[in-house]
Amino acid sequence: MQLYFVLKSPARAENVGAAARAMKTMGFSQMRVVNSQVHTEEKAHWVAHGAQEILTQAQCFDELASALADMDLVIATTARERGQVRHYLTPKQAICQVNNKCLQKVALVFGCEESGLSNQDLALADIISYLPLNVSYPSLNLGQAIMLYAYECSQSLNSNQSVLASKAQADNTQLKLLQQKTEQLLSDIGVGQHEKLAHWVSDRLPMLEQRDLNLLHLLYKDLNRALSSHKES
Repeated sequence: MQLYFVLKSPARAENVGAAARAMKTMGFSQMRVVNSQVHTEEKAHWVAHGAQEILTQAQCFDELASALADMDLVIATTARERGQVRHYLTPKQAICQVNNKCLQKVALVFGCEESGLSNQDLALADIISYLPLNVSYPSLNLGQAIMLYAYECSQSLNSNQSVLASKAQADNTQLKLLQQKTEQLLSDIGVGQHEKLAHWVSDRLPMLEQRDLNLLHLLYKDLNRALSSHKES
């Protein structure tokens, strides 16, 4: 399993350099930068201090959706819980969701230092995570936040993820495929994407363990057969 740190519109070169240094310290190397070029500045490379290759090899994208298109699971980070009806996980809880699934590519998404991720950005995520800090107004900068998540990932990710990922590809039971099937099934039975049930299902599906995802995959096969037979009759 490959873990990608995706930085959306970072504004300060020093913070991106600190992020690269934190990633390398914790054993990670995959960075994607969206709508910014600050990682190419001299200040970023100076602060990176031994992790400059992460900056030079970082993949650049114009839009966040493009940067996440090939991911099996997307975890978006936010400084605080928002008013949306979404389930928020701590870093440790979010990583548990990675460990109980067969995944190949997982993205951790971080927003701009000044404004974070927008609600539209969060809508692209499967899971939303936040750091439960002991202050009323969180003030971590980008480098600090990435260090905390990188540390938690280095301590908690399963060592057998590469084996599980290969099995996932062979079984064709990836989360994205099930999300597409779920959306189609809800549409077939007349449930719109903006209805409460659709939001609830979309929010909870990424929380299922791999065993449950496998069972759901089989259930969808049976439901599709039943729907096809009903249409033919």
